[in-house]
Amino acid sequence: MSTSLQVKYTEIKENWRQLIRSLVIGLVGSLIFVYLNLPLPWVIGALFTTTAACMLGQKLWIPDWLRANSHIVLGALFGTSVSPEFFGNFLSWFPSMLAVTAYVVLVMPPIMFYLVKVVRLDIVTAYFSAAPGGLIPMTALGQAMGADAKSISLIQSSRIILTVLLIPFLFTLFGGYEPSGRIGTGGSFLALSIFDGLFLLGISVLGYVIARPLKIPTPSLMGPMIAVAAISMTGTSSAEVPDSLVAIAQWIIGSTIGSMFNNVQPRKVAQVLFHGSLTPTFMIAFAAVSALATHYFTNLPTNGLVLAFAPGGFTEMALVGFALGIDIAFLVTHQLTRYFFVLTMIPLVIKILKRPNRS
Repeated sequence: MSTSLQVKYTEIKENWRQLIRSLVIGLVGSLIFVYLNLPLPWVIGALFTTTAACMLGQKLWIPDWLRANSHIVLGALFGTSVSPEFFGNFLSWFPSMLAVTAYVVLVMPPIMFYLVKVVRLDIVTAYFSAAPGGLIPMTALGQAMGADAKSISLIQSSRIILTVLLIPFLFTLFGGYEPSGRIGTGGSFLALSIFDGLFLLGISVLGYVIARPLKIPTPSLMGPMIAVAAISMTGTSSAEVPDSLVAIAQWIIGSTIGSMFNNVQPRKVAQVLFHGSLTPTFMIAFAAVSALATHYFTNLPTNGLVLAFAPGGFTEMALVGFALGIDIAFLVTHQLTRYFFVLTMIPLVIKILKRPNRS
């Protein structure tokens, strides 16, 4: 048995009760949300019940590799939705990509001020907590810079949770979005030939293998998406990812997000959620205003712009965008623009933030 497989086997052997508990609690939430015909039921339902379970003291656990495999499924799904018009549209998106970077510059200072003055975080921890660059990258980079990784992960995860919960419901209330009950593109295992299925799987895995050493963010999602999108744009394959597989992937990801609050005291969770609910609410409101302003100057779709500015992660925003029928390539391009801008600015900003401590 290889070392990697042995580690996974040991993880499952030691934590199988928590894993089953996590997935069952998530599945219950997904099925309830499906029954109620609520937005993004397989993700948000699982997220809702697992978060509540963690706050009630349940110990939940889902291994990283299971989440990564779910990302591969969604990456393939998003890749099949990329149209051949992508390259022609890219130049027309450039002004809105600049607007996304301006949004980061404008939205972060007030969030940092709040986190330092009210929540009493140190300035470096506040920076990585306020940066809309993703939970895992910001937590890892913040820890490397001497920040409080626990505070960063809690604030970033609460922002993701609130963003994923709020935006679909806001679209339902104010944007005229009606949950269709669709999970993916309508694909099924019966309609998928063995050749097409193996081809789609092979391209997805290849994309992941190539993306990982290139340090592409969320390689398990972005690698398959880029690889499958390249095939889709050439018209080589028209295979669709089965909806049942997409539902399973969404259920696992929703359960994983909710499990972020595992091993955190309920009082601490409540405190972070309180502060974490104020900052993303401000960021979402500012994202909506920025989207409307950008729409005025570029005439790009407002719905797509709102999600392009929204302070969620790649996977979560792509899932919301897919459910809302928004161009995934447009959405991911803008999310990547913001991500790389945040990463590029880190060395300069941290140098400035730490300067007073050296005097």
